[in-house]
Amino acid sequence: MSDGAPEGEAYARRLEAIVAGHRGEAAVAERLLHDDDAGVRAAALGALARCGALRAEQVERALGDEAATVRCRAAELAPPEVELVGLLSDPDASVVEVVAAALGERDRDPEPVAELCRVARSHDDPLCRESAAAALGAIAAGLDAEAGAPHAAAADPDAEAGAPHAAARGMALETLLAAMDDRPQIRRRALLGLYQFDDDRAADAVRAALEDRDRQVRAVAGELLGVPVR
Repeated sequence: MSDGAPEGEAYARRLEAIVAGHRGEAAVAERLLHDDDAGVRAAALGALARCGALRAEQVERALGDEAATVRCRAAELAPPEVELVGLLSDPDASVVEVVAAALGERDRDPEPVAELCRVARSHDDPLCRESAAAALGAIAAGLDAEAGAPHAAAADPDAEAGAPHAAARGMALETLLAAMDDRPQIRRRALLGLYQFDDDRAADAVRAALEDRDRQVRAVAGELLGVPVR
C-alpha cells in the first residue's frame, strides 16, 4: 500500500490540474507547474493553456524539463515565438517526433528545414523520420507563394528575403525524394509532401508510387492523381 500512495497522490494532483484548467483557475495550475511529478507538470501546462494564461517563458522553461513527457507537452503548446529547432536534437525520440510535428504547423518558416531534413534522412527512429517528412511537406506548401513569386524582386528591393524560402523548398524536395526509399509509412508522408511541388522529379515520384510494393502507398498515389490502383 505504501508504494502506491505516492502514485495515488500524484494522480490526485494531476486531476487537480486538469480541473483547474476547466475552471479557469490559472493560479492553481501555475502552482502545479513546479510539482515533483512530471505528469502533474505536463497537466499544469495544458491547464494554463486552456485558461489562456500560458506564457512563453513558462513554455521555454518546460522545454528544458528533465522529463520527456513535459518537454513533449511544452512543444505541443509552444507559441510561434518560442524556438523549437534545437529540440530536434533531443536525446528522447518522442520529443523529436512531437517537435517535428509542431514545427510543421509553422508553415511559412524556412528556419527549421535544414534540421528537419537531417531528422528525416538519418534519425534512428522511423516515427521521427515520418514526423519530419510530414513537417517538410507542410512547410514547403506554406513557402510556395514566396518561392514561386520571382516578380516580387522587381517591385521590392528587399525581396531577396525570398531566397531562403526557395532554398528551403529545394532542400525539402531533395529530402522527400530520398524518403521514397524509406519505410512505407514514411513514403506515404513523403508522397503528400511531393505533391505540393511543381517539379518534374516530384511528379515522376508520385506517378512511380502507383507501382509501389506497398498497397497503402499505391492508394495514396492513386488518390492524389485521381486514378484507380490495383
